[in-house]
Amino acid sequence: MRPPPAILVPGAEVLGYAVERQLGQGGFSTVYLAHNGGKPFALKLLHLPRVGERVEREVSILLKLRHPHVVGLQGYGLWPPGEPRFAVIVMEYVDGRRLDVWADEENPSARQVARVMLDVARALAATHAAGVLHRDVKEANVMVRASDGLAKLVDFGIGDYTGARGLTEDILPPGTPEYRAPEAWRYFRQHARIPGARYVASAPDDLWALGVVLYWLLTGRKPFDGEDDAGFIEAVLTQKPTSPCEENERVPHALSDVCMRLLEKTSEARTPNALAVVTTLEEALRSADAEWDVPLCDAFGEDTATTEGQQDSFEKWRNRPRHRPRRGVRAPPSRAEAPTTQVKPRRSFRVWAVMRMVLALVAAVALLPRGAERFPEAVTPRQEVAPTDKSPQSDRAAAPNGPEATAAAVALPATHQEVAATVTTQTPETPSIPLSSKPARKVRSVMTRAAGTAACTALMACPGPQVRPPPPPEPCPIGAVKAMNARSIRIGDTHGAVFVFSNPQIISVHEGPARLILVGPWEGLPSKTELSGRLIMRDRVYGRLTWATTPDGDSFPVCLEVLAEEGDRGMAREPGDDSPTSARIYTTAGVKAVREFE
Repeated sequence: MRPPPAILVPGAEVLGYAVERQLGQGGFSTVYLAHNGGKPFALKLLHLPRVGERVEREVSILLKLRHPHVVGLQGYGLWPPGEPRFAVIVMEYVDGRRLDVWADEENPSARQVARVMLDVARALAATHAAGVLHRDVKEANVMVRASDGLAKLVDFGIGDYTGARGLTEDILPPGTPEYRAPEAWRYFRQHARIPGARYVASAPDDLWALGVVLYWLLTGRKPFDGEDDAGFIEAVLTQKPTSPCEENERVPHALSDVCMRLLEKTSEARTPNALAVVTTLEEALRSADAEWDVPLCDAFGEDTATTEGQQDSFEKWRNRPRHRPRRGVRAPPSRAEAPTTQVKPRRSFRVWAVMRMVLALVAAVALLPRGAERFPEAVTPRQEVAPTDKSPQSDRAAAPNGPEATAAAVALPATHQEVAATVTTQTPETPSIPLSSKPARKVRSVMTRAAGTAACTALMACPGPQVRPPPPPEPCPIGAVKAMNARSIRIGDTHGAVFVFSNPQIISVHEGPARLILVGPWEGLPSKTELSGRLIMRDRVYGRLTWATTPDGDSFPVCLEVLAEEGDRGMAREPGDDSPTSARIYTTAGVKAVREFE
């Protein structure tokens, strides 16, 4: 399983750089915007036990490349000092948007696309001239600067260079399958059963990927598709895609020809090198006319909105030859346009029912005689989790001590944030979590606090509480909403989760890394999926979960807010710990899919 490589809170300091916010996250690294001396930098943290020699490979590559269209290396180090667990690559910060986001929001013209592709081709020409291969050219690895539209090639994490030692044992080098060249798939088919066979990528592989990117920019779709992996590979090997100018009539023929030459099935027939791409694009731009300044795609607007009654006409438009895709900012639908049919039911924590119950309990407490507090309580033994410096493995062996046994707990300090786990316990094969049946003491603690607050307010005789406001808003990790949508989890959906798999209990938690476990399947997420993120201590305990790891080891970003079991944002603090950095909370919770943290 792969938890997030690093979770740093705003304000954390790494090698003298003050972290501001997360920029992106992958399987082996996390990138943050940080400042040093008033200047912005991009900090890439890689978990040393997992990346091995690859971090040295990436640093070596960046040292070889000094080009205005390649992200620049600013420094390198290990962190934390003394016992390093992360490699830190300090890079130039590109204030802008990823190429795919830029295209979707900007709805660029042919001239804009050609200029961006010219920048990327120049970057590849310099890269190849230095004996380096990128091996992962795609929209997500190109940044378009906001100030002037200049494009930069980023993320050489799986790159290679002449003379470098091989780091993988697979038949194909690392890369994104949708951008692999036909020669790579052909080699895979012919050598899949030959032990020790290794495909060696070359510059034409990067050029093919550049062609795939250009095709998407011009048409809004990828050049190849298939019902499954085998069908996709077969299409790459045998099918010639429709030319971009036929797919979209606004694409100039000169730009369409550049794209199709990059998508030739053999490296010999393909454009010979990136420098030739640069020359061809420069010539095309010199002869460009006013038609190159028309947006390539139709913009979203009221006239493009689709309702249920217009489905037939929309399908005719969508399948019409030479149609143009839609791009640009979508206008928010009005309430009158909101769908009223086929609305997917959402899970609910029945907030109003709980509120009515609490109000009734508060009223009952006001009528209780003083001796009622001494009534015996029918509660099950609880387990309180105390902080420990031991490893999770040793904590699992902790023996009970007294009526409130000690369960396993790990809450790493804010500076050691790779293992994002607040509580680690032995997970049973078939969890049975009574999410709605709390011990009597739990209910009474909530009731007593509410009654006490009401009494203080009514009598004006209690000192005012130290109010700690909720944490400030924060954007979701890049790609989180898309990853959740891919698994049919919509914004606003909720589901149950727990901090520990055992009977409901009160535990101690700390500011910093946290881990919850999903109870039961949630759309495309299987049961026991680990949800990692961090806890923020305020008057309530707020949780922001940014990474999911399924039992099968599949990892991806998410954006989930932690809810109390009653449905409120944040967990209620139980009596006994008013520390600004720790709290006592109940183990059962909920999570809610959000577009951004409030």
